[in-house]
Amino acid sequence: MEPPLENIRLVAQERQAAMIDFTQQIVSIPSLPGQEGEVAEVISKEMNELGYDEVWIDEAGNIIGKINGGDGPAIILNGHMDHVDAGPAGGWPYPPFEARIVDGELWGRASVDMKGPVACMMYATSLFKQIDLTPPGDVFMTVAVMEEVGGVGTQYLVSHLKAQAAICGEPSNNTLRRGHRGRVQLVVKFEGRSAHASVPHLGVNPHYAVASFLSALPSLSLASDETLGSSTVAPTLYSTDQISPNVIPGQVYLTLDWRNVPQESPAEIVSKIQELLNVCLADTEGKATVAVTTDEFTTYTGKADVLSSIFPSYILAADDRFVQAAHRALINVLNRDDGVDVWRFATDGGHLVAAGIPTIGFGPGDDTLPHTNQERIPLAQMEEALVAYIPLILALAEAAK
Repeated sequence: MEPPLENIRLVAQERQAAMIDFTQQIVSIPSLPGQEGEVAEVISKEMNELGYDEVWIDEAGNIIGKINGGDGPAIILNGHMDHVDAGPAGGWPYPPFEARIVDGELWGRASVDMKGPVACMMYATSLFKQIDLTPPGDVFMTVAVMEEVGGVGTQYLVSHLKAQAAICGEPSNNTLRRGHRGRVQLVVKFEGRSAHASVPHLGVNPHYAVASFLSALPSLSLASDETLGSSTVAPTLYSTDQISPNVIPGQVYLTLDWRNVPQESPAEIVSKIQELLNVCLADTEGKATVAVTTDEFTTYTGKADVLSSIFPSYILAADDRFVQAAHRALINVLNRDDGVDVWRFATDGGHLVAAGIPTIGFGPGDDTLPHTNQERIPLAQMEEALVAYIPLILALAEAAK
């Protein structure tokens, strides 16, 4: 199905101002993970006013808006409503929740990650109603909770919502993305024997085992992908079972942030780390074990769950039919060829693909600005994305047949 581009452009132009106003409204509402209730109410109300056929909030607090289609393939558009902490307000050029527009850019926490892209997807999907076009299959606009703490919302979403393809709207400078490395958070527990610091020979100080391990970690063999590059591992947090400076701790906890390529499973990562630990501690009295961390999450609706700290990695092949169809659609609607790239960070796209839903990425905004105090989104890119999403949806539906 060829999209009626002129109709889309005309109606999109009429909706641009309202879309920007709505983005300012939701950026001005803080919505840390687990605290999205207020912004969820505003987003669901807007979906209803935009004419979605159905709008509902699931048990986890995710918002789903449905545009009824034919009996063809269903398509999901996916974004999230939570954000990372804004940090010290004094570090921002403009207040992080003022949503100020300066020189054609909307500033603020979550402007690009990802309330701006969410607004674009919401308004774009509603254009099916505005131009009186029935999509080949149902289209689901989803806005998930708690993405920033492991993709809690989307993991629940895919347990009850199915589709044949998806678009993850994380910022990509309006270029096509086909994957990213994953993230696995691990904790290494080093066990020694506690003692008074004045008699260190009576204890087994686990700090030395940690030092040996950290010295050897850079030499660990890591998997690599032709497109995504190599996996990486970074030690981040460090803690002990003591708060007194004159006590040798009995236990040390070291957090590792492992960014993995698809060829490297979490189980393989744990095995690699444990093998290295065994070598490093072979001649000591200490012991060490490694495990993927788990956390208990409670959404703003009160749903609680315990989940592993894993963002799945994924990569679609360059000649994958969904990638090729999306690429052709973007060339046609944007009148340029920006090529196809990958994200440098993990997204909920990994959870969608893990659930068997092929997922491409496309969203407005600079993907180097999330989680910084320079976060902002160009209005021109938002207006461009507003036009591009319907051709993308139609292209994916055609490829899924």
